[in-house]
Amino acid sequence: MTSRASAQPQLTGAQTFAVVRYYSMLFGASQRWLAPALLYGIALAIDSAAGDTTSDAYAYSAAFLVPVAAWMTRSMLTIEPAESTAMIATLVGPARARLAALSAATGFALACAVVGAIVASFATSGATTAMTLAGLCTELICVLMGSAAGAVAAPPLVPATGWGVLLAGLLGLGLLIARFSPADLSIRALTTVSNGGALHFPIYALPFAIAVAGIAWALATSSATRHSV
Repeated sequence: MTSRASAQPQLTGAQTFAVVRYYSMLFGASQRWLAPALLYGIALAIDSAAGDTTSDAYAYSAAFLVPVAAWMTRSMLTIEPAESTAMIATLVGPARARLAALSAATGFALACAVVGAIVASFATSGATTAMTLAGLCTELICVLMGSAAGAVAAPPLVPATGWGVLLAGLLGLGLLIARFSPADLSIRALTTVSNGGALHFPIYALPFAIAVAGIAWALATSSATRHSV
């Protein structure tokens, strides 16, 4: 008797990348990325005009990446009609399809993070190597936190649009300001510098963020797999 696992299509690395590229092109053509990207651009423009220090600029740009990544992730996971979702799930497996969509959404959010890092590094003064590395790590952490929020607030876990958007916003806010959150820990490490303190970046923040995002992705993937059965 053939098991469900062995019945799943076996994809090569190139084929897996093709699925990620498909979702990236679909998301890009839909222009659903435009609103969160525009929000992020406006936030960066306002902050750069205020003349913040490098540490504050990185903290500010990273904090906005949480809602931006959550918005992009949920938008990506709701972009396809049900028929297209079923077709892709049949071709590559529902788990791989969901992971590809999540990866594509994270890629768009990381592109925003690159812009934020450029603005923080070149629009301010006093950017040391340690500060730049801490800022980049903080931006990556915030992208992962936003991705986690968007992943668990999307169908089929939360099918209703209104409740999904509300949950994504609340989760994003919670992951941003909760004292135990890696996003809050890393952002506070940066803002401490602007207040005259030394930079003590928590080395466990990034592994913690990866774990949180991994759990959220696993929940989203498991739900998509069960829903397709």
